[in-house]
Amino acid sequence: RVGVGTTAPRSQLDVEGTLRTKIVREAVETLSIASNVVTVDLSKAQNFLLSATDDVNSFTIINSPTEASSFTIKIAQDATGGRTIDIDDFKDSGGSPIPVNWPGGGVVPIITPTASRNDIYTFKTFDGGSNWYGVVVGQNFLN
Repeated sequence: RVGVGTTAPRSQLDVEGTLRTKIVREAVETLSIASNVVTVDLSKAQNFLLSATDDVNSFTIINSPTEASSFTIKIAQDATGGRTIDIDDFKDSGGSPIPVNWPGGGVVPIITPTASRNDIYTFKTFDGGSNWYGVVVGQNFLN
């Protein structure tokens, strides 16, 4: 572990102070559907691609950071389209539900069902993944 501005780093790189960079690149991980469940491993990336080749009944969120964090999922309907994605059903590794809060008093967005279209959603937690706040970044983008 390396600390900048701290003698007790809490991560591989822990900067206690202002950070200035010229370019930041973020990892992108491809998600898969297994038995209508998608596992999102937040130790691998914070940006995810999901090709909707089947319906998704829930998302299992694993390895949530202990502090505030966020992640983004781009969901692409395949050439068939019409896949149902339950973007509001998050669970932990033990199968317990995790609340997802949406703007507008909890209005859950409807995933674009059209073939070859993309939706993008970002989720934010302030409590280590016990609760998530979801926002629609954009919907119905052409593949």
